[in-house]
Amino acid sequence: MKRAVIFAHYDKQNLIDDYVVYYLKALNEITSDIVFVSCCNVENSEKLDGIASHIIAEEHNEYDFGSYKRGFMYLLPRLDEFDEIVFANDSCFGPFHPLNLIFEEMGSKDCDFWGITKNNFGYRKKPNHFFVRRPHIQSYFVVFKKNIFTSDIFKNFITSVKHEEKKELIVSNYEIGLTELLCDNGFKYDVYVNAYNRINNITILKWRQIILEHKMPFMKCSLPRLVNKNSTTVEGYQDIIKQVSDYPVSLIEENVNRTQYIKNGRHTSPIFIKRAFFDVIAELPFIIRKLIALFIAKCLPFIRD
Repeated sequence: MKRAVIFAHYDKQNLIDDYVVYYLKALNEITSDIVFVSCCNVENSEKLDGIASHIIAEEHNEYDFGSYKRGFMYLLPRLDEFDEIVFANDSCFGPFHPLNLIFEEMGSKDCDFWGITKNNFGYRKKPNHFFVRRPHIQSYFVVFKKNIFTSDIFKNFITSVKHEEKKELIVSNYEIGLTELLCDNGFKYDVYVNAYNRINNITILKWRQIILEHKMPFMKCSLPRLVNKNSTTVEGYQDIIKQVSDYPVSLIEENVNRTQYIKNGRHTSPIFIKRAFFDVIAELPFIIRKLIALFIAKCLPFIRD
C-alpha cells in the first residue's frame, strides 16, 4: 500500500510548531510521501528535513482546502503511483495511538473513502446560523482510495476550490460538499470513531468521551486554546490523554503558551461540576445549546475554563 499525505498548515507567526513535527513523524510511518502545504511563508522549514518530501509555502487565503488543492496539483502527474491519498491538517494535537493500527482496521472496511470522525449536521446549503442534517466526514483527516482521486469528479471538485468570504461557505461548499458529491456519485464512506450520532461535532462536545472510550487519536487544537469554553471544559485534559497514551502533553502546553491562548482566568467551579454541566448541555438540541452558550458567556463566567 503506497500512500501520499497532503498536509495543510497555517501559523500566525509563520512557524512550524513541535506538535506539528510530532504529527508528521507519525504520518511518516504510514506514508511514502508527505507534501507539506503552508498558507504562510514559514521561517523554520528546516524542521521538516527528512520528514516532508516536498514543501509548498505561500499565502493563498483559501484555507485548508486551498492547501489540499495545491498539494493535489503537485501530485497530479504521479497519481498512478499511489493507492491512497490522505488529507490532514494541523488543527489537531496527536496522534495518541499508532496510525498504522487505524489504517489496518479501516483497510478492512468496504468503503471508497474514510475519515476519523463525521459530523451529522452542518450549515444549510444557503448558509445561515441554523444547522440541518448533512452527514459529512470532517476534513481534518480524510483518506481517499485510488478510484476516487483518479476520477474526474474528484479532480474537478478539488481544482475548483477558491477563496470564500465566509467560513460557513467554506464548510458548506467544501467540507460538507465533498462528502455529498462523492456519495451522490455512488462512492461509499466509513469513519473510525462512529459514536454520538445525535450530537453536532463530537470532536468538541464529546472530546473526552471519544478519547477515553472510542480510541480517538486526536484532540482539536481549539480545545486547549479555549476557543470552545462556552461549550465544554478542557480542564484536566493532560490527565485524560495520559490515561490512554504516552503522547508528550508538553507539546500542547508549549503551543498554547506560544500562541498566547492561555487566559489568566480562575477555575472557580470544581472540575467534576464543570464536566457534568457541559455533558448535559452537549445532549441538547443545537438552538438550545447556542442560547445556553450565550447565557454562560454573559452570566456564568465562573463555570468556564
